[in-house]
Amino acid sequence: MKEPRGTALRRRGENQDIEARAGNVPESDSPKGRSRGDTESTESSTSSHVRKVEKLLRSFVATIRGLTPKHYLGLALLACMLVVMHKNNIIIGKKGLIVKKVTNIERRLTQSQFYLHFWTYISPGALASWKKAKLYYETQRPLFEEAARNFELHPYWLRTKIDKVDAGWYEMISLRAKAMADMYEENGRDDFKIEKDKCEMYRFFTKNKFRTAPIHGYWDDYRTFTRDLFDDKAVPKNASWPTFFKCCHLTQGSSESTRMLKSRDYVHSNKKDLSSFIKAKWNYRADDWERPWAHDMNKLTDSLVPGIMVQGPYPMSIDEMERGGKKTVFELKVECFWGRAYLASVNFGRDTIILRDGSIELYPTWWQSKVNAHTESPYNTWIREEGHLDKVWKLAETAAKIMGIDQVRIDIFITKGDPDAIAINENSISSGMGYRSHFEFMPKIWAQGHVEKWFKKYEGPGKDLPVYQLSYPDKTCPNQGLISSEPPYA
Repeated sequence: MKEPRGTALRRRGENQDIEARAGNVPESDSPKGRSRGDTESTESSTSSHVRKVEKLLRSFVATIRGLTPKHYLGLALLACMLVVMHKNNIIIGKKGLIVKKVTNIERRLTQSQFYLHFWTYISPGALASWKKAKLYYETQRPLFEEAARNFELHPYWLRTKIDKVDAGWYEMISLRAKAMADMYEENGRDDFKIEKDKCEMYRFFTKNKFRTAPIHGYWDDYRTFTRDLFDDKAVPKNASWPTFFKCCHLTQGSSESTRMLKSRDYVHSNKKDLSSFIKAKWNYRADDWERPWAHDMNKLTDSLVPGIMVQGPYPMSIDEMERGGKKTVFELKVECFWGRAYLASVNFGRDTIILRDGSIELYPTWWQSKVNAHTESPYNTWIREEGHLDKVWKLAETAAKIMGIDQVRIDIFITKGDPDAIAINENSISSGMGYRSHFEFMPKIWAQGHVEKWFKKYEGPGKDLPVYQLSYPDKTCPNQGLISSEPPYA
């Protein structure tokens, strides 16, 4: 017999109330729940979410409880594998594939015209810095053309194939790296040792009578060096400390191959650590992974024979930018094109730049550093006021002329209060320094000289010598007529 409609509806509502209390149906689905209004409906929705979370937690706990020893072993192996990958820079880690890719992308981006121009639309300071760099280039370009017209370029640097003026900085260095790799593979030319082998670099400086920090010796066997170091033969008894251990075959900063030896007692107290470090760096091979030209440069550095040198200290000066009168060795890294200095990067602040007119471009805040918006530095103006810059430019230019090189960075130490104490530290033919707004204009000076053939080809007695064997005292180097006196500060 068919049930009356009202009775059926009541029975259905009662059944839903029973199911809701049993947890099978949400309270809000029962007639009783629907009649409680908006507030109770919200509470019911919240309860539903809580129950879902509880359900997930119960499921997670059940999964954990269900793990077998085999599962735990697999997780332990995975953790060990990740630790090993991180420690050995395999995909992950400080020098892993991921970091390498990100670092290279960042470096390419920050020296690109797109990046430099982008910030000029965002920051008035960035726009002002870019305009200043552009005006500086426009005033300097005729002077560099004049210098290049009289400059003798060593044949080794002629091989770099440059066919456009508007090339990027990293593009120019990559073209040079490819040319050097090609020449090494074709006929064994190893002129790249002028930078990539520190022992040959310093022998070049010594041969040409340039002052450097004291050099205590060179070693071609790490066992002999280690024995000499611990027997107090590597560092003369009357030498000043600290001294610096350097690997001649490792020139990239990423190799972390320079070690400061604080004192003789420090050496004897750390024999085990130093022995491990020396052996590890002797066996290590350079990897220029931070730079886009790594593929070609690594071909060159892989060919190097390991070597060791020990060098003494250079006097420090107070850095006015540091609190508490902290001292440091001041180093100006001078970029030269066609035998003429363009600017210097100095090691206080971050990528602080000094121009030939004496202005010191400082980037004191995170934002200014990010967008390349400089302010004129109030710190360490003694570099300009004491007359250091004229000597720095002349010394860097003299070294570049002897090398007969189209572009080189010459790193120079200076001391506050004594401009004549100037000394060469190192050089670089693949500089990765940060040149801010000047990134756009510096490679134009370099490239235009090649495209328009500003230079003269060196045909003198040293034309077939490797660059690291060129000698001004022996009259076997380019540009002898452009050097008015013996290399300065010998």
